Amino acid sequence: MASRSDSRSAVLQWVVVLVVGILVVTLVLGLNLISRLDDGQKVLNAAQPAFTQARVAGDRAGINIISDDVNMADPIVTPQGGAAAEVPQLVAFVAHKTGLSQQQVLTALQKNFPHVTALLETIPLSSVTSELPGLLTFLEKTLKISQAQLLAALTTSFPALAQAITNLPTVTSGWDNVPGTAAFTNFQGAPIRTVPAVRTYFSAQLIPVLETQHDDYEHLVSTSKINFIGPLVGIIGIIVILYGLLMLLLAARLPATPSKRVTRSAAGAATPAA
Repeated sequence: MASRSDSRSAVLQWVVVLVVGILVVTLVLGLNLISRLDDGQKVLNAAQPAFTQARVAGDRAGINIISDDVNMADPIVTPQGGAAAEVPQLVAFVAHKTGLSQQQVLTALQKNFPHVTALLETIPLSSVTSELPGLLTFLEKTLKISQAQLLAALTTSFPALAQAITNLPTVTSGWDNVPGTAAFTNFQGAPIRTVPAVRTYFSAQLIPVLETQHDDYEHLVSTSKINFIGPLVGIIGIIVILYGLLMLLLAARLPATPSKRVTRSAAGAATPAA
């Protein structure tokens, strides 16, 4: 038979077990562990195509060519790029070295390098954008059609020119102030407004995350899913609570008997006669 102290000790032990179970369930519910791990599994599933080795390598190759495009276009899109101011300096330099006048230099360039000369004359491209409304108006009057009809005709007959005419204003006007980037920042919180800054963000910050975390991601998704952990921990906590509660009730109902004492006087007592 258990003593009174043994009974209290058993009750206390199962109270501790019960508290542990309640604590586990409280953490699962309080941290929304089930729904959060389920959402985490959805994120892992959705991100899996982006983390394939071929796509990560393709991301780097793609941003590299875009970076080259930006480096090529940045000096010539707007006056702030600097190339527009250097064109007259280039003509003056050649004129000084050859002894020709600047007009003679331009004539020689147009004769021998017509495409290069045409490019130099279009810099900055924003100046071409400023001429487009006048060009469209001239064509509308000359052809006696509306602007919508003119753009439709250009798209049908001259699709490449129509593509350039349509998109050039967007490029030049948004080069130094990309639409929709009012709240756009890099990982350090610095604002991103220009096309070169967008390029740098993808090249130096976003894509490196895919590159550096590729192995970690593959290790995470290659073992098993994670959305079972929340329900599993919750079920274990409930089982601990139920088992602890059951054992606590059983321990509390155990009869407690006092310990037997043997006295010296009783040991030598005589047995009465029958």
